[in-house]
Amino acid sequence: MKDSVVYKHLAATFKPHLKTVVIIVTCLIVSAGLNILLPLTSKTIVDQGLLKGDMRAVVLYTSAAFFIVCLDKLLNVCKEFFRAGLSAQVTFSLFEKAYLHLTRVRMSYFKRTNEAELLNQISTDVGNVSRITDSGVFFTIMQAFSMIGGLCGLLLISWKMTVIVLCFLPIKYVVVKYFVKRRKRLVGDLIEGSSNFAQWFGESVGGMKEQRMFGLIPGKHQQFSSKQRRIVDSERKLSLLDAWNIASESIVIQLLMMLVYVVGADLIFRLQLTVGGIFAFVTYSAYVTTPIFAILNIGYMLAEVVPSAVRYYQFLDWAEEETSNSVPVASVLPEPPPEDHISFHHVSFSYTKDEPILSDVNFRIARGEKIAIIGANGAGKSTLLDLMMRFSQPDQGMITYDGMDVQSYEIDEYRSQIALVSQHLYLFDTTLFENILLGTEVSNEAIEGIIAEVGLKDLVHSFADDFPIGSNGSKLSGGQRQKIAMARALVREAPLYILDEATSHLDVAGRLNVQQLLKTRLRDKTVMIVTHHSEILAHVDRVILLERGKPLQIGTHSHFMTCHTEYRGWISEKEEVPIK
Repeated sequence: MKDSVVYKHLAATFKPHLKTVVIIVTCLIVSAGLNILLPLTSKTIVDQGLLKGDMRAVVLYTSAAFFIVCLDKLLNVCKEFFRAGLSAQVTFSLFEKAYLHLTRVRMSYFKRTNEAELLNQISTDVGNVSRITDSGVFFTIMQAFSMIGGLCGLLLISWKMTVIVLCFLPIKYVVVKYFVKRRKRLVGDLIEGSSNFAQWFGESVGGMKEQRMFGLIPGKHQQFSSKQRRIVDSERKLSLLDAWNIASESIVIQLLMMLVYVVGADLIFRLQLTVGGIFAFVTYSAYVTTPIFAILNIGYMLAEVVPSAVRYYQFLDWAEEETSNSVPVASVLPEPPPEDHISFHHVSFSYTKDEPILSDVNFRIARGEKIAIIGANGAGKSTLLDLMMRFSQPDQGMITYDGMDVQSYEIDEYRSQIALVSQHLYLFDTTLFENILLGTEVSNEAIEGIIAEVGLKDLVHSFADDFPIGSNGSKLSGGQRQKIAMARALVREAPLYILDEATSHLDVAGRLNVQQLLKTRLRDKTVMIVTHHSEILAHVDRVILLERGKPLQIGTHSHFMTCHTEYRGWISEKEEVPIK
């Protein structure tokens, strides 16, 4: 992303807050005008009051200076009130855009990052981008207005000394340009190092059990040291660069002041300049050099903002799900069979061009039918379910729901027709009941019935109603978490139930509960279930067998147990005492 595009994005950040920006800039202009008057009052106090012994002039102009300073500080407080509000609004807006984008970004994005890296990236980038509303930026704007008045004041006092001041500006420009180039490179290294460390740290914490059991801690500690040293080294270099930048600015300014005083003294000795005039000139020269130095230093500050802004806006450009009707009405089947609930029509899908996961998949599921999906790892079971839930889109073909292409539905409306029980469910750090209901209003009688049916009754009685279950259900066993997922789906009362390895962590009694649910509460529901447990497979209507690179096969559990050797092998791996 080009810097010019980034600057347009940054400028657009202020668009919703133009009124606030106008108020801030107005305060800055008035404040700059007041500050231009102060050197003139100082000059008059010295020349007309002190040197001529006029006490009335001293009192009058010192009072005027006091009034100007008070008014200026009040304006500064007013400006800061609006600037702080603007900064808070911009920061909130940046975070909100990132969050809302995450809720709609395609699920493939989450396969390239983890939670720790993502949080670090968004927090760092929002923090850096929001610096465009810092007080330093608006101070520079104020100084730009002050510079105009200061330059006029310099020319009025002495054009010769004004030339000396202006000659120092190219020197400062060359110095700042060098520091900006160095800072951009160092900030880029810091952002990259921090992102890599956040990703590594998230994976390291997630694999803490494996680290301990396989003796990985010494090696991981070396990796930690290496990655942290890179970050610390970048931060140290940035701090040192800041120190050199401040030092160079102070040296240049001090050199300028030295020359101003020397040349000014010579002009005073020749009676071409008053004592008050040289003091006023020094003040006005600060009004000129400080803004120009500050403007040049904006590039130094943006050297930290721009890399984060590039990454932030690239993140916002990541493709989102299509939420509205994305296909024409022609994609509706003219006369779908009345019993068809779901149909796959020549569906193909691949993550990479030359490695198809699903090829020319065709099948139909009648309303209320129970379908099991089985296959080896990598055969495409989860991919098929993701296509059904619109987390992915077919490369070719069409999936219909009630005779309409699933892409023709508004996405939230469509997903409201589906209740999902996933093996990779997420539980929120709140109460058990809130995790089951997820905002759905259900009567106490209904929820008690669901809890009993999924086998959670003992767990519910062992916890207080307000007892939090921990982050992602950390205080629960795998089987308890899966039962909560099942209860969560039953509360939803959707026409279609998708059970993705919903029995993988359940014991025999838990699978018996699922088997009973298929016959009772889910009797009239359409169910797609991924499982290798024979006690479940024996009670579904049909089995869809997926083998990567081969045509899809459909039959019954008993048929495949008789005719398909690999199928029997998959089942035997999961086999325990059969449930009758």
